[in-house]
Amino acid sequence: MRISHFLYFSVFGISTVLFKKKRPILGTVILTDECNLSCKHCAVNNIRKIHYPYGDILKEMQSLYSEGVRILFFCGGEAFLWRDGDKNLRFLVQKARETGFYIVNVVTNGTLDLNIPGVDIIFLSLDGLKETHNLIRGDTFDKILANVEKAKNQNICVYMAINRLNYQDIRGVADLVREHPRLGSISFNFHTPYEGTGELTLTAEEKRKCVQEVQALIKAGYPVFNLSASLDHFLKNK
Repeated sequence: MRISHFLYFSVFGISTVLFKKKRPILGTVILTDECNLSCKHCAVNNIRKIHYPYGDILKEMQSLYSEGVRILFFCGGEAFLWRDGDKNLRFLVQKARETGFYIVNVVTNGTLDLNIPGVDIIFLSLDGLKETHNLIRGDTFDKILANVEKAKNQNICVYMAINRLNYQDIRGVADLVREHPRLGSISFNFHTPYEGTGELTLTAEEKRKCVQEVQALIKAGYPVFNLSASLDHFLKNK
């Protein structure tokens, strides 16, 4: 990280904590709702299969940057599917760098080629060990790990959305990430109860046990992306 970037984040932290200023530092641009999967926990994919025009995306990026955002995420649908003429996700990453964003990340289901220059972190969805993941996302587990093996120069963070089908796999997936030479870290979140997916929501007690398990992994030195203290906010659900 450049010294100028470090100073920017430092000033942001001080102004936020000490002076209670509310400025954004992180922003997300959704490129398309088209996805090549139909996961059990998702109800927002392939509704209209829109690929937002490059001009609109560029304006959104410039707007976010002017508001103070310096950490940018590209999401879908499946972000790697996005196209506008000859422009693709790789072009957008380059443009984000030219705009001045300090950190550029991509969220993906991992079923497509993961090699993409200029990305700081690829957040890749694995929703359990093989049997559980395939139950939720279709027969994709082996394909995703094969793509991970080929992505030799990428910083990959596994993203696991915890729900009633996979919460027993938390430690197993964390073990996989810790032992895999191409996986750098793991980030945990909890299922968003979209309409029609409410049955996958954890009970308050199940969620509490999951938070305690993730916090125990952090204490044990696992490469968990979450902050231990922030996990308590999942329980408050505000």
